[in-house]
Amino acid sequence: MISSCIFCQIIRGQREAFIVYETENVVAFLDKYPVYEGHTLIVPKKHYRDIFETPDVILGEMISVAKKLSIALRVSLKASGVRIVMNNGRSAGQEIMHVHIHVIPYGVNYTGRRELTLEEGEKVSKMIKDALQQV
Repeated sequence: MISSCIFCQIIRGQREAFIVYETENVVAFLDKYPVYEGHTLIVPKKHYRDIFETPDVILGEMISVAKKLSIALRVSLKASGVRIVMNNGRSAGQEIMHVHIHVIPYGVNYTGRRELTLEEGEKVSKMIKDALQQV
């Protein structure tokens, strides 16, 4: 883990996040600045900079979690579609240099990329966690 990495800080419990799902190798939490309600990030617990450094087994687990989460977003938020995005490198739009997947539900409330409030985070994370119990 890297001490200055925001995602590593979340994984170590040094920074707040609304965690909705976790495995031995991967954690999923709400994006602090969501594009749409329910916008979630899937991050490996071990620090890898990008797809090029990440072992295939971890990438596979991330995609598996993305599928499970996508189903939960359809159930919990009534999303009509889901966009799954991974940016690799600054020139490709990667802002945090810890590999991650964005799972963005569509057909739900557009938030306009503003900071998630405590109330919204609690409400949406509970809805997603409840739906994940059914997946």
